[in-house]
Amino acid sequence: MSMIVPREIQQAGPTQLKIVWSDAHESVYFVPDLRRACRCAGCIDEWTGKPTLDPSSVSNDVKPTRVNPVGRYAIQFDWSDGHTTGIYTYEMLRDLCPCPDCKFARARR
Repeated sequence: MSMIVPREIQQAGPTQLKIVWSDAHESVYFVPDLRRACRCAGCIDEWTGKPTLDPSSVSNDVKPTRVNPVGRYAIQFDWSDGHTTGIYTYEMLRDLCPCPDCKFARARR
């Protein structure tokens, strides 16, 4: 089975990021929510898996300043708040898709 990967990544407005996937699905994310979803060791306790990032500490004005590919499986963002260590796997990004179809699919799991 082939892996679903981003075909296109683009800014979709001042606070939105759009990913068009290889299966033609489109995900439009609220950028600050992506920043708040970071799973790096600075944002998640490595031993417990509990978040250490206070979501209210992330401004709604945060935006990616660079989008860097990580191999063939992930994206790493440089954020305007100086954060640069999070890696967002394609699987994670697809799982974070806020569209109604994806939310429904997650609820059925």
